[in-house]
Amino acid sequence: MEVGERWAYRVAPHHGPVAEVEVLKIGTQRPVRVKVCFVAEEAEGRQEWVPPARLRVAWQDKDAWLAHEERWSELTRDSPDDDDTAFRAVIILFDEHLWEGLVSFGVNYRDRGVLYVDDVPALAALLDVPQSFFHSDPRSFTDADGALTAPWPTTVQVAQLLARTRADHLMTVVHEHETRARQEAIYGRYYRGRGKNPGTYISPEICAEVDRSSQPGYGLLRQWCGADVVESFEELKALRDEVLRIGQLMEKAIGCLRQAGQAKAADRFERELGIPLETLRQAERDD
Repeated sequence: MEVGERWAYRVAPHHGPVAEVEVLKIGTQRPVRVKVCFVAEEAEGRQEWVPPARLRVAWQDKDAWLAHEERWSELTRDSPDDDDTAFRAVIILFDEHLWEGLVSFGVNYRDRGVLYVDDVPALAALLDVPQSFFHSDPRSFTDADGALTAPWPTTVQVAQLLARTRADHLMTVVHEHETRARQEAIYGRYYRGRGKNPGTYISPEICAEVDRSSQPGYGLLRQWCGADVVESFEELKALRDEVLRIGQLMEKAIGCLRQAGQAKAADRFERELGIPLETLRQAERDD
């Protein structure tokens, strides 16, 4: 930025009127300010000291910049809010970092819900869809490097297909999240501090409220994984619980035999059980 240059001035980052200004002087104090003169006739030569961040782009580049801003505003016009059920499900999905370098999505204010596909052919092959699938929304566009940017509706469609590719893993993740949430709803959660910071304790009531707000997202992710996968996972979990229950009964029986002086019988039952008792105890603690 140099004295004499003309810039596009706008107060808000992404909306509001744009004015042409000429740079008169660059301040030397902190925070830095720039003295500008508003060029428009109706401004009557008004001069102000302004933050340099308000000088968005050189005036000769204004049209291309505004066109980009308009396209981005259109791309994000139906972006979700933080409480959107699908948004919560997509966050859980991508938080696993299963497809890094292939596809991701935005979570910040300016790009919330926007899909970024780094390798369109590879993702199309993974999901078994034509590459044109990612351009079903006319707002989608591809840059010079072949990376695709698409709006929220396409993000949801891709998330549904991605969930099916790693459904078993995601069902385990959801189960672990819900198990931990149930524990925190009883005991609360403690975040360890650093140095002299004593840490932070979150009450069970707050943890329970967070869990309630998360449940719709978990439920939707289950739908995306597919009823067959959910049913299979629940059957495996029920079988594991039953095996654990029987194992715990055997552990008690073996303990009773040892207390009764029947060490040989206890050893024989433990061998026939086929699972070390410490493994059963650890499984009970993990559950």
